[in-house]
Amino acid sequence: MKLDRISSDLSGEAHLLASMDVGPVRVTHKAYWNGFAQSWHEHESASIDFVLQGGGVGTYGGREVRSSAGRVEFFRGSLKHDFRSDAQGIRTMHVVIPESVIGEHGAVRDVAVEELLHSRAIGLSMKVLGELTDPDRSSALVMESMVWALLDEVCAFSSGRARRAGWMGRVRDCLHDVTDRSIELGELAEIAGVSRGHLARSFGAQMGMSAGEYHRRVRLAQSAEALSSSRKSISTIARENGFADQAHLTRVFADVHGITPARFRAALSG
Repeated sequence: MKLDRISSDLSGEAHLLASMDVGPVRVTHKAYWNGFAQSWHEHESASIDFVLQGGGVGTYGGREVRSSAGRVEFFRGSLKHDFRSDAQGIRTMHVVIPESVIGEHGAVRDVAVEELLHSRAIGLSMKVLGELTDPDRSSALVMESMVWALLDEVCAFSSGRARRAGWMGRVRDCLHDVTDRSIELGELAEIAGVSRGHLARSFGAQMGMSAGEYHRRVRLAQSAEALSSSRKSISTIARENGFADQAHLTRVFADVHGITPARFRAALSG
């Protein structure tokens, strides 16, 4: 695909690999190379960014966000930020969403920054990327529908965050921190200071999934990042993240994200 220079006032090189307008939304696939960096600035439109290769770090409204391959992130428009890529640069699919769409969605208007680590966002973003890479007459319709689904994920994840204070936050932190072994409900209940039954019911109601499923999503997110940023075999990644074998990871990964680990890795490698 042709590489078009898209800017001359940035540190490093930025190239546009592909783009498509889908209704009011613009989807782009860009590569930023040679230590790309931007000083403080802001964009008029919001964006959902799917990092395909490389990574970097930025400060958005006082919050530092580490972007790495396999992650999906939402950034509200008019949010002052800076960004600097890692030495190898960063390659990203951007879904640029104008304020008119944000206003029409409504619920997402109060969200500034959201890292969609354990939602359906990876699978939805993979569908958008697939349509952008190999478009047909239905691609624009498919992609625009996926954008609305992604905005729903942003809202669901953000509203859940608001309810994660107190013991729920302690349980969530434990599920993030302890991924090298199994966790029992009683252990989480002791951390929370509530009964097993209350924890199970409340966690499911507030997080939209059981504590066990959330723990599995955390390990899936770790697997996705390893698939994107390392050359380890899929079987090794499966074992390191607590799955029985490659077949087990493949089955769970495909159930959640709609794509196998092998295809996910191939799509992100370009």
